[in-house]
Amino acid sequence: MVGGPGAAGSAARRLKPSTRGAVARSWEHHAHVVLSPPPFPATAPTRPGPCSQGAMTVLAMGAYARRGLRHCIALDVGTSTVRLWTSATDTTISEPAALVRRTGGRHAVGRAAIEQAKRDGGTLVWPVRDGVVRDFFGCVHLLRLLLARAGQWYADDHPVLVGVPATATLREKKVLVAAVRRATGGRVSTVEEPLAAALACRPDWGGDDVVAVDIGSGLIEVARIADRSVTAAQRVDVDDPVDPVPAIARCVRGLTAPGTGRRRLLVTGGGAASAGAAARLAGYTGRSVTIPADPQLATLTGLRLLLTR
Repeated sequence: MVGGPGAAGSAARRLKPSTRGAVARSWEHHAHVVLSPPPFPATAPTRPGPCSQGAMTVLAMGAYARRGLRHCIALDVGTSTVRLWTSATDTTISEPAALVRRTGGRHAVGRAAIEQAKRDGGTLVWPVRDGVVRDFFGCVHLLRLLLARAGQWYADDHPVLVGVPATATLREKKVLVAAVRRATGGRVSTVEEPLAAALACRPDWGGDDVVAVDIGSGLIEVARIADRSVTAAQRVDVDDPVDPVPAIARCVRGLTAPGTGRRRLLVTGGGAASAGAAARLAGYTGRSVTIPADPQLATLTGLRLLLTR
């Protein structure tokens, strides 16, 4: 977990620290579901990330676009949900990250797998846990079937951009890249998920102190962003799974950088839509909070913006 944003306009409404009302949302980001990319200008090549082979950490729209190649894939492989976009059909697919292995080598994936497990008592397999691949071949089968459903064929010339946790180890990133490459046959690059999700918020970076929070079902990450790249990241150890806000706020305060710029917090992921989460984070951290219109699709939105002009 889409399309290009609308014409550049006013920035997203932001929830001030003193606000206790409804979450602010940007009208610009609602257009992401239209699946019609804008004509972004080409950008200069960006530098590789320090801890991920093939990764680029600089946040620039169109940085991964390739001239002359019509087909590309964006992948957000989450613990509970796989979200993908392919230019082959210009569509987005969002399915549970589950599969059931059938006799004869056939598999059911996504919602079909969950329905079959309920109906026939099959064993559900969740290949991704805590944001990283735990079942390599299960992940490959899952991605292949979902891509076939999206109308994307196996080819070795199309770029594939996949989000990875900012706190994942080098080995964990390589395993994910290997699984995606085996499933797609494409040329795989990686981008840190909080960074891609931050792009969906369309912030005016300037000299602000920007921290991004990605609240997923299996992983919560906090990342400080400076010069349009991740400069520090931390996985949140949640004391209370019912209420992760205090633990998130502690991590945000720990990653606060000295400076005089505006203190901003970009909140994405499925947990961002929880009632009162944004207002409480604003109060705990003293930051202005920005949330995209569809926080669950923020990572995929950012990846798609990086792939298209």
